[in-house]
Amino acid sequence: MLKNPKMKSTGQTKAFRARWLMLDSDTWISDGYVEILSNGLIKNCGSFPKKQLENLVDLGDGILMPSLINAHTHLELSALKNRIPMHMGFQNWVSELIKERLIMGPERLISEAKNACQFLWENGICTVGEISSLGLTRDLLINSKLNGVYFYELFGNEIPDHATLNMTSNNISLSFAGHAPHTTSPNLFRELKQKTCGKPFSIHVAESELEIEFITSGKGPWADFLVSREVDFKNWNLPQKSPVQHLDFIGVLDNNTLIVHLLHFDESDANIIIKNQCPVCVCPRSNQNLHKSLPDIELMIQKGITVCLGTDSLASVDSLSIWDEMKYVYSNYPNLSPKKILSMATQAGAKALGYENHLGCIAPGYSACLIYIPINDNSVEKITHKMVAGDFSKESIQCIQVNKNEQIK
Repeated sequence: MLKNPKMKSTGQTKAFRARWLMLDSDTWISDGYVEILSNGLIKNCGSFPKKQLENLVDLGDGILMPSLINAHTHLELSALKNRIPMHMGFQNWVSELIKERLIMGPERLISEAKNACQFLWENGICTVGEISSLGLTRDLLINSKLNGVYFYELFGNEIPDHATLNMTSNNISLSFAGHAPHTTSPNLFRELKQKTCGKPFSIHVAESELEIEFITSGKGPWADFLVSREVDFKNWNLPQKSPVQHLDFIGVLDNNTLIVHLLHFDESDANIIIKNQCPVCVCPRSNQNLHKSLPDIELMIQKGITVCLGTDSLASVDSLSIWDEMKYVYSNYPNLSPKKILSMATQAGAKALGYENHLGCIAPGYSACLIYIPINDNSVEKITHKMVAGDFSKESIQCIQVNKNEQIK
């Protein structure tokens, strides 16, 4: 987890000025600035002062804002882009993914994951929730410029002996993920949840109709698939009314449990999520590609659920860009305002990953993980529309961050 050290400084600071300053999705300042301490924390921010600022960089007529957050992705699967057909059904897609991943081998998987990290950074997505079931991306993330959470994902009935997180990192929090209710036993869920010790804990929930059928009946094609892979599910307390109610019954839902996807839910499920204050991460492009269905984001937000954005992997989407995800949400959810979509990509993502006091906003004491984008207009309404509806693939996005082991440059 990113530490929030006391605001000490060697005396060296650096200030950045821009035509527009987005403190958060609802708070905008014309002619704003951010002053950064040498330890990488924000010292001051706001309207540009009359006094002279040391080491001032005038970025120009664009927007200085918090970097974006991809709260759910699988960098480990980046090598599988365009290699798995998505029209054969979810179970066949899973089977093909497992085969292709084996064919690729660890060196190729790591190489493409490294390229994906660089893509994220260059596109202003500086914080991630990375799901890794092979354990290949931990060191890669720790040694990258990115912030975020590395989730070591497990499934089945037992924790293997090699499943440890005996490392610390300044930029990456190390935690566990239980894969999903239809792949992971209640006992394993509880054990993994206990081992997270209050860190974020990620679970894919209510993503496919196969999962719903299995959880509500204990039977069906997915049950046969588990048997074929020698996964014994006879002690999984099935059937249950829904995946959400199953997870609530086994006691693994709380405000640190990140629910991912949630394509299928009802009023009872929503009430359970609200009761436990669980954040939800949606991945609409992946959902449409794999399931021809979209999550009811508008209802989630109406119910008061914290909703953030992820992309899932390059095995199911054509980019890991949260700009692309925001554009897709804007096109498919007409009742969501641009500001709300921006909040999903910043503040909500920070909260979901346990960084709500460090990232996602610009404020004194927060980490100065910022980006500058060269977009300008004469009103915040027009600017926010451009941010969520535009094509950022060719924009020059500048990342501004004092990384670990670095001084301000």
